[in-house]
Amino acid sequence: MGGVTTKPYARRSDLDALRGFAMLLGIALHAGLSFTPLFWPIQDTQQNELFGLFCAAIHGFRMPLFFLLSGFFTAMLWRQRGLKSLLSHRLRRVLLPLLLGLITVVPAVSFISGIALTSGTGLDEAETAKNDIWTAAAAGQLDEIKQCLANGADLDALDSAFGTTPLAWAALHGQTAAAELLLQQGAEVNRQTRDGGTALHAAAFLGRTETAALLIEHGADAQIRNTSGMTPRQSSAVDWELTLYILALLKIELDEDEAKAGRLEIADLLGGIENQGANSAASLSDRLVQITSMPIFSSPVFHHLWFLWFLCWLVVAFTAYAAIADRLEWQGPHKWLVLSPVRFLWLIPLSMVPQWFMGLTMPGFGPDTSIGILPIPQVLLYYAIFFGFGALYFDCDDRQATLGKSWRWMLPLGLFVVFPLGLEFSLGSFGFREALLPPSMTRPFAVALQVLYAWIMAFACMGLFRTFFVGENKSIRYMSDASYWLYVVHLPLVMGAQWAVRAWPLWPIVKFTLICLLVTGFLLLTYQTIVRYSWLGKLLNGPRARPE
Repeated sequence: MGGVTTKPYARRSDLDALRGFAMLLGIALHAGLSFTPLFWPIQDTQQNELFGLFCAAIHGFRMPLFFLLSGFFTAMLWRQRGLKSLLSHRLRRVLLPLLLGLITVVPAVSFISGIALTSGTGLDEAETAKNDIWTAAAAGQLDEIKQCLANGADLDALDSAFGTTPLAWAALHGQTAAAELLLQQGAEVNRQTRDGGTALHAAAFLGRTETAALLIEHGADAQIRNTSGMTPRQSSAVDWELTLYILALLKIELDEDEAKAGRLEIADLLGGIENQGANSAASLSDRLVQITSMPIFSSPVFHHLWFLWFLCWLVVAFTAYAAIADRLEWQGPHKWLVLSPVRFLWLIPLSMVPQWFMGLTMPGFGPDTSIGILPIPQVLLYYAIFFGFGALYFDCDDRQATLGKSWRWMLPLGLFVVFPLGLEFSLGSFGFREALLPPSMTRPFAVALQVLYAWIMAFACMGLFRTFFVGENKSIRYMSDASYWLYVVHLPLVMGAQWAVRAWPLWPIVKFTLICLLVTGFLLLTYQTIVRYSWLGKLLNGPRARPE
């Protein structure tokens, strides 16, 4: 084939190590989620906002980096062995492990998630109950609300945990009488929460028909969009699996049939109101929300193994590219397009296109997650850009590691400038975005900063590992091999450990460290004693000779 060459390629041990590091970061990310008020079925009693920053910082670049490296190694296999050998290799190392995981690991994750979701978060009601206006509004305690107001409580203040107003809490819980009292006392009906939503968003999200009608009667604006670009009507279309996660997080019990019926009523009501607005045509974002909320996109089939399913799709697309390149005997792009800073001029705008259509159902920092049978189109396109760049990068034969040579300034720039700014414009985490930009400009800046962060961190990590892991190291190579097994199997063990320690009265950093060490240590032991020299190890990493 035209793509096969006899030109020798030195093994990039630094990128091997970096790919393993990206997998291990995933274990740390998942272990930290129970210590944040994020959408995770297990919520620890000891939480800390720093874990939210930690998880967001990792999520913003880890999988883009992984797919970049996957594209690099995919192109390397193609150039060295040919397209047929590449497909055979990916069948063994990607598709078969995915199929095995679907009948072993994924059911275990679903089982533990089900227990956690049906049992609540494990928080002690007596310990977590607060005598504040938000709690009173959520519980519909009218006398307590009046007492809080008499004590000087702010009707429109955002609570520290979720950034939500008392009125929005009343709407979430369907406490119509409490909502009416708050409105009578002067609560702003269109006051936006930390994610840019309003009380009407909250009522529509959980199908609180009576509360929604009250809010509309008091002038609630059905045209307001949250930071994800969603109107209240779109909030009523959020898929039910995600809704269950949020309900567990908020500790709200809700009948599914009742909620869905209420959502339909509110959607019809809000649809009529929206159609009276200036823009009656459904936007592309609206249609994407509706389409990707369908079960074929949103039902949790793959859980954390979604990346293997994405790789299958991307390898199919790469096959078409490689076949054309073979026929044309094309050896890759001009190096300056990939290795020089000019790359940012086309990578950033290109990546912004799919990123713009992410975070539509729930605001966040970084790419959305797609775990259904069909990949969410914008998420697949986003990772395809990183994968494709990695493939092009291989053809540049960057023996001097030009791509990451500026890592010493790129790494701090990404972590301490781009990340906090991106987090603020995406979620309002620090509370200063309104002082910098008008609301209409918040989302464009958020999208640009998110993709800039992913690319800067990917290139910085490549440079960092090129500096410190350039030579072959047996220990690093061993961990790189083991990381595949560790990541594929870790999630049910991590969730089980989180469930076991959730009520322990220890600092969150202590419990987080304990979870990481115990799970990683146990899986390393199983890798060495059961997996590495077995048929499973051969499937995951290729044959390994047992030392004499």
